[in-house]
Amino acid sequence: MDDEKLISLGRQVEEYCGKYLIPLEYFFDILNDQKVNPMMRGKGMEYNILLLLQNQLASSEWIIQKLNLNPQPNMPDVDIGVTHRRTGVIIKVESKPAVRDSMKSGKRSKKCKIPHFNVKCHRSRSSLKLSGTTNDRYAIDVFDIVITNPMNSIIKGKTIGPDLELIQDEEIFKILSNYYKVHDRDDLLKRIANDWRFVIPAEISEKGFIPRTPLVLLENDPNWLPINQIETKMLKIVRDKIQSRRR
Repeated sequence: MDDEKLISLGRQVEEYCGKYLIPLEYFFDILNDQKVNPMMRGKGMEYNILLLLQNQLASSEWIIQKLNLNPQPNMPDVDIGVTHRRTGVIIKVESKPAVRDSMKSGKRSKKCKIPHFNVKCHRSRSSLKLSGTTNDRYAIDVFDIVITNPMNSIIKGKTIGPDLELIQDEEIFKILSNYYKVHDRDDLLKRIANDWRFVIPAEISEKGFIPRTPLVLLENDPNWLPINQIETKMLKIVRDKIQSRRR
């Protein structure tokens, strides 16, 4: 970011603080507050996926939009809409973070004996109130695609303070270093943060619902696929939606 853009950003922050009566000298203290920071990180993930899809998909074929900034009662809070220009079909894309401290080697696990992590796919307490239901699981037709990455899975859970502490498990980091073929810790964290995966909800469904915390294999998961395969799956979703209209 050049000096001109930095100056412009500083003015925007100053104007924002003035508009919402936020003391400028405590702006970053507020952003790092334990109640505010998780929300900021969640929103940051949504916009990172927006940028990711804009880079992955040709603008001549797809329109990528951030959706539902003000969710309404009984309506799903969908993060991103991807419209297929030729047909007008809209694909609903949702970002979901990995569960904190969920990266496991599999050696002491009953369900899965190889490296894996979990994704937080259930509703929050606030979205439960908006949805008008007590079921915290999403039906598989609420979203067409869910996107995640493993980054949250190597962050300690239930920590207090602004710092995101990494898990203290050298065995896990050895597994990750071998998988990503990177041994410098900073480079490894960058690779993990950019390891975007996606899934079609119907492919992991349990009786018509997305599992609360579905399991993702670190390597060769049959359902959670690398982001460079997303356009092929999107085109299939478009074809399926068109066929369902004709029935």
